[in-house]
Amino acid sequence: MMLEDYQQDYQCNILSSGLTHVGCVRTCNEDAYLEMPDSGLWCVADGMGGHHAGDLASQRIVDVLADLAHRFQGPALLQRIKSVLKMVNTELRETARHMGSNVVIGSTVVVLVLEGENYHCFWTGDSRCYLWRNQELQCITRDHTAVSEALAMGYLTPEEAYRHKRGNVLTQAIGAFDEFFVEVESGIIYENDTFLLCTDGLTKVFSDQMIADRLHAPNIGDINSSLINEAVSLGAKDNLTSVMLAIEGI
Repeated sequence: MMLEDYQQDYQCNILSSGLTHVGCVRTCNEDAYLEMPDSGLWCVADGMGGHHAGDLASQRIVDVLADLAHRFQGPALLQRIKSVLKMVNTELRETARHMGSNVVIGSTVVVLVLEGENYHCFWTGDSRCYLWRNQELQCITRDHTAVSEALAMGYLTPEEAYRHKRGNVLTQAIGAFDEFFVEVESGIIYENDTFLLCTDGLTKVFSDQMIADRLHAPNIGDINSSLINEAVSLGAKDNLTSVMLAIEGI
């Protein structure tokens, strides 16, 4: 089943579109996403497939962030994101320990917050945030995977990394490790910027260039639907989630 949420915040001149799909292989969708334009927060979380209760982990992250964004905005919201994610990490680790010594309940997450004329991206794992600006696509995030680290050190080429069979081996994720780590990247927002947050179900099907080739249409709702539908038509093996937002005025 595909779920769609398409909304417009006229006050902030932001268009927002979110979609999720179970994909063509799995029976359970362990992805979750959040759109809160009024609070300036968007999020995508990918429960760790093959582990216990991945959907519980991703939904818990989304629920905690939604509660936070209902209560805080701007700098107060930014100051609390890491602390609530750390709380979820501790909570999931404790739940997993009670279920057995080898149990992992985890999720990747990428969070985008718009605050004034700035954006702030928080992430851990391999869910990504892209910025489409002046007809060019930039990946704001860096995957927390063994393959990504090997690429950064020059041990793999970009093509080898993209096709690597161990590309899904994470080095960071909420609930997967006792040591908590969230990376942050900030920048300035410009009119006509478009952001794309997505799980690796989408990036396993499309390379960055393939995504860029599909971002030229004017309506982000249509773009988002096309991305998900095409990925499914190509036999996407993983859950797919994509959240897009377009800045139409500042």
